[in-house]
Order: sequence, then structure tokens, then C-alpha cells
Amino acid sequence: MKPIYGIDVTTDKKNKIYSGSEFITKTNSAQQIESFNSKQEKLDKTIANSKLPTWLRIIEFFCGISFLIIIGVLIKASESFEEMLRNDLNLIIIGVISGLIALTLHFYATKKENKVLEEQNADQQFENINENIQNMYDSLNVPDTATSVDILLFRYIIKNDKIVVKSKMLPPTSHVNVEVKIYINDEYLCFADVENIFSFKLSELKAIRTINKRIIIPSWNKDSSPMHGEFKQYKLGVTYIGTIIVKPYHILEIERNGTLYGIYFPCYELATFEALTGLKAES
Repeated sequence: MKPIYGIDVTTDKKNKIYSGSEFITKTNSAQQIESFNSKQEKLDKTIANSKLPTWLRIIEFFCGISFLIIIGVLIKASESFEEMLRNDLNLIIIGVISGLIALTLHFYATKKENKVLEEQNADQQFENINENIQNMYDSLNVPDTATSVDILLFRYIIKNDKIVVKSKMLPPTSHVNVEVKIYINDEYLCFADVENIFSFKLSELKAIRTINKRIIIPSWNKDSSPMHGEFKQYKLGVTYIGTIIVKPYHILEIERNGTLYGIYFPCYELATFEALTGLKAES
């Protein structure tokens, strides 16, 4: 299977080209794409500058985890606070220090983020990006009725005829969830990002496969919380640093000219995919 929106790094670790270009039916101009990428890079730089250095974020993460683990162990092992003080004083001290470090770094990170975002006018940058995105969709004639969905992007290698996901990120986020527009146009299921429209004949859609494994995605694109409302049923997890734990995920399988392709998407988008494709996910 060839993962659409996947990057094959089997023979070229520096490859940045997504699979599935044969399904592209419309593309924005190079000038539009370059202008958008320039604005996006500026915003990405602003956001990166607002964050703590990676080594401090790792310390914050592990101190926070250590604090939670130690508190859990102490509560489970002791019947009273007095017993904890008597038998586990050293562990309590380590837990308190870990908690204080994590809390201090958290407050410092929040203060730094607010300051940098304000100084570099991030709100205006976000507004410009959103307006630019809409213009890009309009240029591709994406209908206003199109639905926003998350699909999964990832780097992979082919090993023993199997797809193996590769990740360079710390802590590891195996997949990246990217928002695109999905809609039906005549006899085609279409996916639109700011650059391209990918079109698939409805007759080419074969199945929705369920992968009952856990993946981690770096961010949340929806307005509602992943833990509440319509998303509560999917039992998503949120880590200490804000990444999202998803289980399961799905693959929309597409066959063209004897070759099987797949669009990967998280479980919380299943209802939309089933409604538009007429397929039901395997149990």
C-alpha cells in the first residue's frame, strides 16, 4: 500500500515529497504557494521563539512525570500522611523538588510565550494566515460546504514489504494531524489543502481499515476539547506537554490500476469519512 500524504524515506532520508501526486487534479500557482509559505514560516518562527529551548521542555516533561509517579506510589503504598513522612521522607523530597521544577518551568514558559507572541504581533499573523488560507481555497474553487477534517501525515520506510513509520521528534509524535477540506464533486471524493486538490473516484474507494494501535499527534485542531463533548466518546488522551494520544486510527483504502493506496486519519474523523464514502469501518 502507498500512503497518500506520506513521505517515503526508504532510500532518501531527506525526501520531502508526499506520495499520491498522481491524484492531484488542481494546484495553486507557484507564486501563491510561495507567498503563503513565507507567511507560514514567519509565524512558525514566532511560535518557535515563544517556546522554551528543547532541553528545558524535556526537563519540564520528565520532572512533571516524576512528580506524578512519585505521588501515585506514595498514595498507594501508605495508609496515612504520617506514615508517608515516617517511611518515605526522601521520596517525598524528590517528588516535591521535581514538582517545583516542573511548575516553575511551566510558569516561566507561559510568561515567555505570552510576551513573545505579543511583541511579535502573533494575533495579526494568525489573522493574515487564516485569510490567506481562505483565499487559497477560493482559488481552488473549494465549495463553502466542504468539511474540515484531520488527516495523518508521516515519514516512513518500506521494510520487508511493510510500512514502518519513522519519527525524529522528541517526545515522539509518530504522526502529524493536518486539517484539510473534504467534499464530494460529481463522482469524486476530493481532499483540498492550500496547495492542491486530490480527487478519487468513488468507485475506487474500497474499504476503511481499522488499525487498533496507539499513535501520538502533536496538536489539536478542533474548537472543542478532545476530552469533552462530541470527542469524549473516542477516549483521547492528552499528555503533560499537550500532545494527543489517539487509538485507534483508520485507513481509507483506494485502488487505482491495480495499486492500493491509503489515506490515514484519526478515529475522531471516522463518522465524516463513513458519511461521505458510504463505507463502514471494519470492526
